[in-house]
Amino acid sequence: MAQIVYGHPSASKYRFHVFTDLDFWDARRILKDVALVKRNFGHSPPGDFYPTQVVSQDAGRVLAAVIERRLRKAIASPPRHVIVRSILMDGYFQFDPLLYYPARWGVERMLRFTWWRLPLDQSLLSDPYHTARVFWVEGKIRIERETRAAKHDPVIRTRRDARKHLVIPSCF
Repeated sequence: MAQIVYGHPSASKYRFHVFTDLDFWDARRILKDVALVKRNFGHSPPGDFYPTQVVSQDAGRVLAAVIERRLRKAIASPPRHVIVRSILMDGYFQFDPLLYYPARWGVERMLRFTWWRLPLDQSLLSDPYHTARVFWVEGKIRIERETRAAKHDPVIRTRRDARKHLVIPSCF
């Protein structure tokens, strides 16, 4: 399901170089033991449509086939940095789910999949006073920032809970 664009060998210092529309963190999780995953900040192809590059210096035919198979099986979603930038600038992010998700999926499954792919550790989307809302509007999925009814103070009882609520830098 994820798209793959092959990098030209003369424009790269790697033997295997592809760009994909998978988000950086998703591609990293899928290919963690196979290849190096890097962000694409370039313009050829554009980083908003192909935010991830997968590179390997020693990729033979077998390893390249493994990488391509894993990427093709993965389901892409809108890049996290595009979502955050759009919410910051416009107040919402809206996209056509049929560009990313299989047509056989129902509305509820698309909404749930989108919710779990959101970068909720970003203070723009989730802080004690605000949260994100995902809903369906005229055949498109819309994500908006919403004010909570009351301040959300999570109760931390274990070390695992404390680790989940560490204050970390707001970056991608």
